Amino acid sequence: MLQATTLSPKAAATRQRILDTAAALFWKRSYHGVSVDEIAETSGVNKATIYRYFPDKAALALDVTREHGRRIVEGLFGSIFADTSEPDARLYQFYHATVCAHEAQLGEMHDILGCPVTGLVLELGYELPNVRKEAAKVFAAVEDHFREIALDVIDTQAAEGWSAHSLARALMQLLHGAFVSARLAADAGPVRDAGNASLALIGSPLRLEAPSGEHP
Repeated sequence: MLQATTLSPKAAATRQRILDTAAALFWKRSYHGVSVDEIAETSGVNKATIYRYFPDKAALALDVTREHGRRIVEGLFGSIFADTSEPDARLYQFYHATVCAHEAQLGEMHDILGCPVTGLVLELGYELPNVRKEAAKVFAAVEDHFREIALDVIDTQAAEGWSAHSLARALMQLLHGAFVSARLAADAGPVRDAGNASLALIGSPLRLEAPSGEHP
């Protein structure tokens, strides 16, 4: 298997295209609902090209999990934390972006797919332990960002009676529950509700507004 760091720019772009295609298909249709042949066809490559970069479908699922984690941790949290140092603004921006993504997906697909990492680990956690381990790393990194928020609000006494660890865990569980509820209901509302509950939990007056005509 060729690693992305050892590839030419053209080969790296091909590998990334395969990875992006697999990530989208696994998210929409599940790992077992998609064949390597379909990934190859949708990527515009032949099957042998996929196996040049990924030894098997399981390795592709592992890298898809890692890629989703990179987008969440580096892409979303990284940009938000670079943009502002205020803990409630960080939490608000995270949930605002997440609600907007859910609403956009609902408008495009008339459905909500939920968290892509959660979807893969629930499907493959027993069958492919490495996917479970990688998903755990992603969730731990998200919780680390929540812990940084928790430490900041505890320092300002905005959230009393909490340790940073317990507050970060509570924020994480609200997020997990919101993703599942939004997926089941095909509604971004549970994510918005979890965001507002999380903001209230850290003592912030900020709130995510419901769309016009929708009950708050």
